[in-house]
Amino acid sequence: MSPSRPSAASNESFASLFEQSEGAGKQRRRQYHTGETVEVTVVAIAREAVFADLGGKQEGMFERPALSDGDGKLRVAVGSRVSAVVSGVDSGTGQVRLSPVVVRASDDGDGSTSLAVSAPAAGGAPLLVEGARVKGKVTGIERYGIFVQIAGTSGRSGRGLVPTVETATPRAADLKKHFTVGQEIEAKILNVDESGKIRLSISALRVDEERGQFESYAKSDRPGGAGDKGAKPAPRNFGTLGDLLAKKVKR
Repeated sequence: MSPSRPSAASNESFASLFEQSEGAGKQRRRQYHTGETVEVTVVAIAREAVFADLGGKQEGMFERPALSDGDGKLRVAVGSRVSAVVSGVDSGTGQVRLSPVVVRASDDGDGSTSLAVSAPAAGGAPLLVEGARVKGKVTGIERYGIFVQIAGTSGRSGRGLVPTVETATPRAADLKKHFTVGQEIEAKILNVDESGKIRLSISALRVDEERGQFESYAKSDRPGGAGDKGAKPAPRNFGTLGDLLAKKVKR
């Protein structure tokens, strides 16, 4: 006996089940809440916004200025990793709006990271960029390093540690003889881990400065430049015509 055709009632029940399954799929989408911390990867850059992958086929959006420096240059590219905070969720579209906290260092191809001064992010707090040069004040001195409060921040979220080996002091030196609480210093952000711990370095900053000076000298070592070894020496000064005549008279 051939199978009977489904009745109208059966069709309605199938449709109902389909709608329920579709609704369940939508409910399985991750629900984000304002203030939540997330780790995302940049997937697209538009004229006014930067989009990042939240996972589960969901995307978040940064306002472009929040990821740009003072000159309007973007600090990120497609593939960059960013630690962010959910600043809002659109009730109609579900679009997740993000505010950056940390931009992870990216390799420039030669193993070094760009030396850029961090700029204020949305909300007034500075955007922490791995590889950036920052200023701060010493808040504590321990045997294993010094704690520094990065300028423009407050609380533990903006406090970093300069380990002893990164303080540019002699080995086994007494850090209390080299630093004082309240002292202003400059350092480089080496790393910000996912728990928010910031690792700073004074010695790495000095290495960057020396590299920059060397590169500037190398650029000047061009034809006619200050460092051009093949440049013709300046002509000697033989004196005025009067000087030459005076010497001739003496002879």
